Amino acid sequence: MRIVRFDQGFKFDDPNIYFGATDDAPAYQLEPGDPGYKNTAPATGALQPHTRSKAMNETPENPKLLLALAKVMCSGATQLQDIIQLHHHRDTTLQPAILKLEGDPAAAPGSNANKGSQLVYKLCEDAAKNARSARKTLSDTTVKTLLEGYHDVIKRVHGRSHNTGWSAAGFTDGTSVPREHPKRQSLLATMRSYLAANPAHETTLPQPSGPALAVTAAAALALMPTFQAAFDLVAQLESDQENCKNLRDADLTALSDEVSGTTAELRQLLAADDPRWETFGLNIPAHPNVPLAVASATLTSLGEGREALSWLPAVRATYYRLFLKVHGVDDDFRFIKRDEDLDHTFTGLTPGSTISVQVIAANAGGEAAPSPTVTKVVGA
Repeated sequence: MRIVRFDQGFKFDDPNIYFGATDDAPAYQLEPGDPGYKNTAPATGALQPHTRSKAMNETPENPKLLLALAKVMCSGATQLQDIIQLHHHRDTTLQPAILKLEGDPAAAPGSNANKGSQLVYKLCEDAAKNARSARKTLSDTTVKTLLEGYHDVIKRVHGRSHNTGWSAAGFTDGTSVPREHPKRQSLLATMRSYLAANPAHETTLPQPSGPALAVTAAAALALMPTFQAAFDLVAQLESDQENCKNLRDADLTALSDEVSGTTAELRQLLAADDPRWETFGLNIPAHPNVPLAVASATLTSLGEGREALSWLPAVRATYYRLFLKVHGVDDDFRFIKRDEDLDHTFTGLTPGSTISVQVIAANAGGEAAPSPTVTKVVGA
């Protein structure tokens, strides 16, 4: 079941559309597998308007589904492009678009072209995340320890309450060491200049373990380049990440355009009831068949009663229906949600309990057979 928006191709005469009891209640559409669903797939050979064909074979927005369709479409083009006279969108245009995103095995090993823009973006994302984590570790350990020592010194000099002395020492927002990394960087710089101007306030503080802490202008000065380098690295890697994302997004757009263009060209070449639509991974507009079944699914424990489900894309599927059975609780599988992605995280499960999961591929023609059942003990 899904909420109806009539700007997305729904029709008022659809027998599976129901309107809310009040003006504020949304209209909804029953889907294959919902109680009361009416199969409206036309009989074999019946032609449908052009708008029906377009709505049925829309280009996926999800990158994983787009890539999966592009691969099937490319295989179909290799088989049929000369027979049906595809001119503008062929395997020679689809394959390069796929390889730019996924990586070209023939490119130099380790090169960006070999990795593909999706993996390059993921690596840039991970590198930026690691740099932020390293900066946080430095800020929360070495930098914070020195600033807390400086805080103790200023408290002895200017008292516990905030005043102009605290402000002059760099504590402009109160008397606590700030939590934000940039504010700590600013306070570290002020500490150096303040203690350089007031060397009588410099001291050495004993620590619970290890050497004593030197709260001095020299200690702040020595730490400032290391902290600045951490900020510089984050800025550089976040810039790289943004560039990699832009390149990845451009390749996604190019692949989407290629898939959309191929579908549009097929509309000019194939009748609405031509079975060869399915060779390209698309539905037959006049009488859509159900998708192929999901070949396999996997459950991975994320801990704390969470299990990550992922599954392989099914040819001709436009969405998936997820079913869960908790052993000892559910007599049978129960519907969880409709999903247009290839993964889902179950939460709120009881660690140590046993669950089984099935994924059912679906489209306008109905539902495929369930995927092989995946059974697993929920991780703690």
